[in-house]
Amino acid sequence: MKNPWTRAVLMSAVLVLGASAASAETNFPATVQLGGQTLVKNGQGTRYRAVFKVYDMALYLPSRTQDAAQVLAMPGAKRASFVALRDIPGDQFGLSLGSGMRENINPQHAAEVVRHMNDVIAVFSTETTIRAGQSFRVDHVPGKGTSFFLDDKQKGPTVANPLFAEAVFSIWMGRKPVETQLKDGLLGRAAPAVNAQLSN
Repeated sequence: MKNPWTRAVLMSAVLVLGASAASAETNFPATVQLGGQTLVKNGQGTRYRAVFKVYDMALYLPSRTQDAAQVLAMPGAKRASFVALRDIPGDQFGLSLGSGMRENINPQHAAEVVRHMNDVIAVFSTETTIRAGQSFRVDHVPGKGTSFFLDDKQKGPTVANPLFAEAVFSIWMGRKPVETQLKDGLLGRAAPAVNAQLSN
């Protein structure tokens, strides 16, 4: 490829597409404690909208897996940790979570989960803005339920229904994830290699 401008444009596109599967900038810990268990970091990545970074994210599980179905079915505690990389309107974030759940929900479970979706949207609508640098997370503890936290303060009630936990984690692990490259990163899969032609 002789044209340096074309090569630079293609390189930028590849980097953006591959960035989510690469390690996030945030230094997430290798393990966390939740529900009396030690969870290991399964993977991490960055959520993009167009070329803009939205948040870094890490997924914690009782044991590592590269199978998304196993993530959703795996017994034990689970955590999704986030750090905002830009200001995010709270209502917009809540709506995006609801949309992600609707895209991936098992139709047989929809009636049980939908009302909880609306609760999540309402919870985040009370936050005008999630500021860049703020942390938030989703915790699921078997026998207790699924809870949302912003800067370590719980937002809204704990939802006991385990089907809700599956719906929440399917936002990133479902058949229509919010971003495929981010899903790969959370599953610990390597970022796609840059085409060798770009170096020619």
